[in-house]
Amino acid sequence: MKELLKKWGIGSIDTITPTPSGGGRTWFVRTMTKRDFVLKESDLMRSLREYSVLLGLSKTQIPVALPVTTVEGDWYAKNHNGKVYCLYPKLPGLVVTEHYAGDAEKRALTFGQAIGLLHRCFQERDSVNGYQEMELVEQIEEWAIQRIRKDRTTVDVCAIEQIWRDAESELKPLYKELPQQLIHRDAHPSNMLFSTGQLTGFLDFEMVRRGPRVFDVCYCGSSILVEGFEDFEKGQKWPSLFHSLARGYEEFCPLIASERLAIYGVFVTIELLFIAFWMDTHNEDAARMNERLLYWLATNRDALAM
Repeated sequence: MKELLKKWGIGSIDTITPTPSGGGRTWFVRTMTKRDFVLKESDLMRSLREYSVLLGLSKTQIPVALPVTTVEGDWYAKNHNGKVYCLYPKLPGLVVTEHYAGDAEKRALTFGQAIGLLHRCFQERDSVNGYQEMELVEQIEEWAIQRIRKDRTTVDVCAIEQIWRDAESELKPLYKELPQQLIHRDAHPSNMLFSTGQLTGFLDFEMVRRGPRVFDVCYCGSSILVEGFEDFEKGQKWPSLFHSLARGYEEFCPLIASERLAIYGVFVTIELLFIAFWMDTHNEDAARMNERLLYWLATNRDALAM
């Protein structure tokens, strides 16, 4: 890896450390002169999509890190096996990891504000072609449910399908009315950096899609919920956190009536996508955890009403 980093000419390397949430594909790099970078492995098409997004966002209010140019003038480099890597300057700020203690509602508000600002900036470049359409309902019907049905020993397929049928009956008629635009698609708190309550970085744009904008709001809310739903006190507190997150979002992008009505259905789709993904990657414990979260949402759906 030190040999690979020579392609950027950043000097002698002090440390290379895996990032906490990079899935084994990203590393913190510190040089002997105390300069900090993030090295990220990807494939060429994903890197190209992310580079295009970052280039556009760099002209907006969203703080992003553009790839460092190699000594040969490229925005990426390949190692001896042909794998693609990008090197980014490390942005200031920290990931918020505490979601329930202290001034949790204020922190949730800042997540919503960050997503709202991102969506407003995305709207400025929404005419750009080449982004995959999300087709959320079709993705559930044609992939997630089909994948879940393949293994009836891991989860309760009948119970899951019943929850989906109920949610689908509400979501499907609304879906075409939902405002669609470029969305992050992976807008969880670990992809945002803050310093003294201010957004200092938005990370990981490989999964950008054209889709319903309320998906990002619900995805962030789900990421907070997954850390607390099995704790009674945290579960009781979460609805107020989600409502605070949504209020922050609406400072930039007010939700329309159909989006408010679709919130429960979108939450259900997120958990179904996770269950199917974990089953596909043979992580049965994670699939069952998201199954339990799906049941929690079905039981507490009235708390989502806005």
